[in-house]
Amino acid sequence: MSTHEDHELEERLRTLPTALPPEALRAQILQAAQRRRVPAVRWGLAYAIGLIAIIAVDLGIDHFQSARLSRLMGDGRTQITAQPSEAVLAALRERQAMMSALLERRPM
Repeated sequence: MSTHEDHELEERLRTLPTALPPEALRAQILQAAQRRRVPAVRWGLAYAIGLIAIIAVDLGIDHFQSARLSRLMGDGRTQITAQPSEAVLAALRERQAMMSALLERRPM
Protein backbone atom coordinates (compact mmCIF):
# COMPACT_ATOMS: atom_id res chain seq x y z
CA MET A 1 0.00 0.00 0.00
CA SER A 2 1.14 3.49 -0.71
CA THR A 3 1.15 6.30 1.80
CA HIS A 4 -1.82 7.89 0.06
CA GLU A 5 -3.84 4.66 0.35
CA ASP A 6 -2.85 4.37 4.02
CA HIS A 7 -4.02 7.91 4.63
CA GLU A 8 -7.37 7.26 2.94
CA LEU A 9 -7.87 4.08 4.97
CA GLU A 10 -7.12 5.90 8.22
CA GLU A 11 -9.60 8.65 7.34
CA ARG A 12 -12.29 6.08 6.58
CA LEU A 13 -11.68 4.28 9.87
CA ARG A 14 -11.99 7.59 11.74
CA THR A 15 -15.42 8.17 10.28
CA LEU A 16 -16.80 4.81 11.45
CA PRO A 17 -18.69 4.82 14.73
CA THR A 18 -16.91 3.19 17.63
CA ALA A 19 -18.47 1.39 20.53
CA LEU A 20 -16.99 1.48 23.98
CA PRO A 21 -16.11 -1.93 25.45
CA PRO A 22 -18.28 -3.26 28.24
CA GLU A 23 -17.32 -1.86 31.64
CA ALA A 24 -16.19 -5.26 33.00
CA LEU A 25 -13.87 -5.82 30.01
CA ARG A 26 -12.52 -2.27 30.26
CA ALA A 27 -11.71 -2.77 33.95
CA GLN A 28 -10.03 -6.09 33.20
CA ILE A 29 -7.88 -4.54 30.43
CA LEU A 30 -6.85 -1.59 32.60
CA GLN A 31 -5.98 -3.93 35.49
CA ALA A 32 -3.81 -6.09 33.22
CA ALA A 33 -2.02 -3.01 31.88
CA GLN A 34 -1.45 -1.75 35.43
CA ARG A 35 0.22 -5.04 36.46
CA ARG A 36 2.63 -4.90 33.53
CA ARG A 37 3.85 -1.42 34.34
CA VAL A 38 7.25 -1.53 36.07
CA PRO A 39 7.60 1.04 38.86
CA ALA A 40 10.34 3.67 38.57
CA VAL A 41 11.92 2.36 41.76
CA ARG A 42 12.59 -0.95 40.04
CA TRP A 43 14.32 0.80 37.14
CA GLY A 44 16.43 2.81 39.56
CA LEU A 45 17.34 -0.34 41.44
CA ALA A 46 18.25 -2.10 38.19
CA TYR A 47 20.50 0.81 37.16
CA ALA A 48 22.19 0.86 40.59
CA ILE A 49 22.84 -2.90 40.47
CA GLY A 50 24.20 -2.58 36.94
CA LEU A 51 26.53 0.24 37.97
CA ILE A 52 27.81 -1.74 40.95
CA ALA A 53 28.41 -4.75 38.69
CA ILE A 54 30.34 -2.64 36.19
CA ILE A 55 32.52 -1.17 38.94
CA ALA A 56 33.17 -4.63 40.40
CA VAL A 57 34.19 -5.99 37.01
CA ASP A 58 36.43 -2.97 36.40
CA LEU A 59 38.15 -3.42 39.76
CA GLY A 60 38.61 -7.12 39.05
CA ILE A 61 40.14 -6.42 35.66
CA ASP A 62 42.40 -3.77 37.22
CA HIS A 63 43.59 -6.29 39.83
CA PHE A 64 44.42 -8.90 37.18
CA GLN A 65 46.15 -6.33 34.96
CA SER A 66 48.27 -5.10 37.89
CA ALA A 67 49.23 -8.66 38.77
CA ARG A 68 50.10 -9.36 35.14
CA LEU A 69 52.27 -6.27 34.85
CA SER A 70 54.01 -7.16 38.11
CA ARG A 71 54.82 -10.60 36.73
CA LEU A 72 56.11 -9.13 33.46
CA MET A 73 58.14 -6.27 34.90
CA GLY A 74 59.10 -7.66 38.27
CA ASP A 75 57.77 -6.71 41.64
CA GLY A 76 60.20 -3.82 42.18
CA ARG A 77 62.14 -5.53 44.95
CA THR A 78 64.67 -7.19 42.72
CA GLN A 79 66.90 -5.01 40.63
CA ILE A 80 68.02 -6.33 37.30
CA THR A 81 71.40 -5.11 36.17
CA ALA A 82 71.91 -6.75 32.83
CA GLN A 83 75.06 -5.89 30.93
CA PRO A 84 74.71 -5.74 27.16
CA SER A 85 76.62 -8.42 25.31
CA GLU A 86 79.65 -7.64 23.18
CA ALA A 87 77.57 -8.22 20.03
CA VAL A 88 75.03 -5.59 21.13
CA LEU A 89 77.79 -3.09 21.89
CA ALA A 90 79.40 -3.78 18.49
CA ALA A 91 76.02 -3.26 16.74
CA LEU A 92 75.52 0.05 18.55
CA ARG A 93 79.00 1.24 17.56
CA GLU A 94 78.38 0.21 13.94
CA ARG A 95 75.04 2.05 13.93
CA GLN A 96 76.67 5.19 15.29
CA ALA A 97 79.37 5.03 12.61
CA MET A 98 76.77 4.53 9.86
CA MET A 99 74.69 7.48 11.08
CA SER A 100 77.77 9.72 11.20
CA ALA A 101 78.73 8.69 7.66
CA LEU A 102 75.20 9.39 6.41
CA LEU A 103 75.14 12.83 8.06
CA GLU A 104 78.54 13.75 6.56
CA ARG A 105 77.34 12.88 3.03
CA ARG A 106 74.10 14.80 3.44
CA PRO A 107 74.00 17.99 1.34
CA MET A 108 73.45 21.16 3.31
